[in-house]
Amino acid sequence: MLVADEELMAQCRRGDMGAFELIVRRYQNRMVNYITRVINDHHRAEDLAQEAFLRVLGSVQHYRPKGQFKNWLYLIATNLCRNELRNRNRQSTDLFSQLGLESSDSPGDQQSPVFEDLLSDSRYLPDRLYEQKEREQIIRQQVDLLPENQRLSLVLVTYQELSYQEVSQIIGCSVSAVKSLIHRARQKLKQKLIEIGIEESSNAKIRVR
Repeated sequence: MLVADEELMAQCRRGDMGAFELIVRRYQNRMVNYITRVINDHHRAEDLAQEAFLRVLGSVQHYRPKGQFKNWLYLIATNLCRNELRNRNRQSTDLFSQLGLESSDSPGDQQSPVFEDLLSDSRYLPDRLYEQKEREQIIRQQVDLLPENQRLSLVLVTYQELSYQEVSQIIGCSVSAVKSLIHRARQKLKQKLIEIGIEESSNAKIRVR
């Protein structure tokens, strides 16, 4: 019978490191995949996932379940993702300031290089972009350009298959706010696909996988 996460944490609190190793095995791939989706850097995601588990271990003596362990772990990972993204933005802003460029010239306000390459390469004309692989690549690039909470909400619901209620607890807002964030994110992605001719406005549907 599968041992509940909360029971494993209780065993960890009693000094059973085997229980902690089981938690890591249970969630490691999921955490790496989640963080990679958010920050778009697999190697850095592995480091942040390890940091998330170290924080769990460091808090084990104070852990008292008020909800699902899974949601607490996602909260830790999400905070690490937020810090990573904000540090990148700060470093980017500092660099552009040193170069004497305006903040509007920063990469976060422009199309990603990969997206520009797709549009400029003759192999990726609109009729060929109906190919699923190219379509998904563009969607991934556009997800990277979404505002922080829209990106987090979309990834948690779509890729991690969490409920709106769980996401609301993880990112710290109401369920209705989560629904609004996801709706706006999907509308932005849909509009971008319409603009470059991948979808027709009458039947465009975003399936982010």
